[in-house]
Amino acid sequence: MTQATVPTVILDGLFIHVRDLERSARWYSALLDLPVDEQALNRDYYTLNASHERPWITLDAHANDPHFTFAPAPHPICSFVTADLDLARERVLALGGQADSIRDVHPGLRALRVMDMDGNALMLIERA
Repeated sequence: MTQATVPTVILDGLFIHVRDLERSARWYSALLDLPVDEQALNRDYYTLNASHERPWITLDAHANDPHFTFAPAPHPICSFVTADLDLARERVLALGGQADSIRDVHPGLRALRVMDMDGNALMLIERA
C-alpha cells in the first residue's frame, strides 16, 4: 500500500478587514514603508504588495457587501518582523495606532501587540 502525497500548504495571502480603505491603505503603507498606489485606492480592496509577491496582504472594506458587519480582530491576526522594535512602536504611535508595552517573550525574541486604526491587532516581533 502506498501513501498518498500530500501537497505542501503555504500562506498565499492575508485579508485584513477595515472600515475606511484609503485611510487604512495609507496607514499600512506607512507602517510597512511601502509606496501608496493612488490608482488602486478607488477599488473595494487594496493590495499592499504586488499580487505576484507571496504572501500578499489585502485590505478589504467590503464596500459592495451590504450584509457584511465589521468587527475588529482583537487578537493578532499576523506578525511582522522588525530589526528595531522600539522604533517600530514609535512609528505605530506616530501613525495614530495603539501599542502595548514591549515584552521579552524568551531569550532572543521580543514582541509587541499593536492595533491598527480600526482596532485590528497585529504582532510585531524582533529576533536577536
